[in-house]
Amino acid sequence: MEFQSCFDIIGPIMVGPSSSHTAGVILIGKFVHELLGGCPKEAEITFYGSLSKTYQGHGSDKAMLGGLLGMNTDDSRIKNAIELTKQNGLNYELKLEDQCSYFEHPNTTVVKATRGEYMVKVGGVSLGGGLSKIFLLNEEKLDIRLSANDDYAKLVAHSRSYIVKEAILEGI
Repeated sequence: MEFQSCFDIIGPIMVGPSSSHTAGVILIGKFVHELLGGCPKEAEITFYGSLSKTYQGHGSDKAMLGGLLGMNTDDSRIKNAIELTKQNGLNYELKLEDQCSYFEHPNTTVVKATRGEYMVKVGGVSLGGGLSKIFLLNEEKLDIRLSANDDYAKLVAHSRSYIVKEAILEGI
């Protein structure tokens, strides 16, 4: 079961408007940020299903970028995340798809990100109530539950072995 208490359903203190399209997406981006040890320099973000159709109205694009910049769900700067990517040297591409072949859920995203010589591919799903789950890390299926109150340093410590040098992925 994803929800562990009534507070999971209520959701975190957050910049809205949506716990599933905003807060949950921030958490996935923040996981990538922590995994790489800081803001990525390049990111390819793919939104699937509902996220691909409503991302502008719900601010999912700003939420993901805010997470990649290291912001929390209650950070008021999220509304300016698109502009802040330029200041922080984050180049990104947003792709929109109907269905995800990795995971069947309407609020799914896959992020490929690089920082320095390191690259990760992270699949996440926003479950609602400000909860998310990481289901994919560099083609390995896993199940990491995320909430706004989690200690991301601990969560990421168990996943660092999945970070690979870009040259290895390219076969160099």
